[in-house]
Amino acid sequence: QLHATPEALAARDKEWNKLVSKGVFDDFRNVREWGSVAAEARRKQKTVHMGMVFGICVQKNAEFKDQDPVYKYRYVFQGNRVKDQNYEVAIFQDLGSSPASMEASRACDCHGCIEGNDIQQADVEQAYVQALLKGTETWVQLPTEWWPPEWFNEDGTCKYHKPVVRLLRALYGHPDAGSFWEQHCNAHCRSVGFVPIPDWPSCFYHVDLEVLMIIYVDDIKMAGPKDALPQAWKLLKEPP
Repeated sequence: QLHATPEALAARDKEWNKLVSKGVFDDFRNVREWGSVAAEARRKQKTVHMGMVFGICVQKNAEFKDQDPVYKYRYVFQGNRVKDQNYEVAIFQDLGSSPASMEASRACDCHGCIEGNDIQQADVEQAYVQALLKGTETWVQLPTEWWPPEWFNEDGTCKYHKPVVRLLRALYGHPDAGSFWEQHCNAHCRSVGFVPIPDWPSCFYHVDLEVLMIIYVDDIKMAGPKDALPQAWKLLKEPP
């Protein structure tokens, strides 16, 4: 059904192009065979991981028959089927993350209710892949529809057995992606003047702007003087 729906295909292509443009994967010309990567890791006595990237397509608002269908597509890392160089189940750092609590959200609402203040919220666009994938070197098998022509012989067969490329950014689905994103986000917030609030994870306060900000995964809520909020959002958009 996906291949018969132009809107779904457009959503798929848009999502893939975004990931490639953000450098989520290494240059496809650096393709290798997984067997070669694993053998090299064993010789060097180092750990590497290998997983798969697959796509998920959903139709939003399908229950509303009077609205045109809206398709959303995501490519994700299959975190429940990751192997190491010995073809055993991969072990992850299990870093964990600490999103803002419900109490923090209510405190933000309270701050926004002060006379002259306001409350604003925004989603971070493609949050996780803004962060580099640290830790264990990770290689991924790409969806076959995105294998470049250079990977194929003239007869249409692939030149490589189980071709893989390096995963460079914290793609959705990786068990540690949320933690790497949180570290990246918190570091950037501090770099533009937001001070972490002690004992309140993912909560910050900008002293000069008097803006309180909380972060829940990729959702950001701010409360503070109405005139200061645009400047606070502008600070977050500054390149790290």
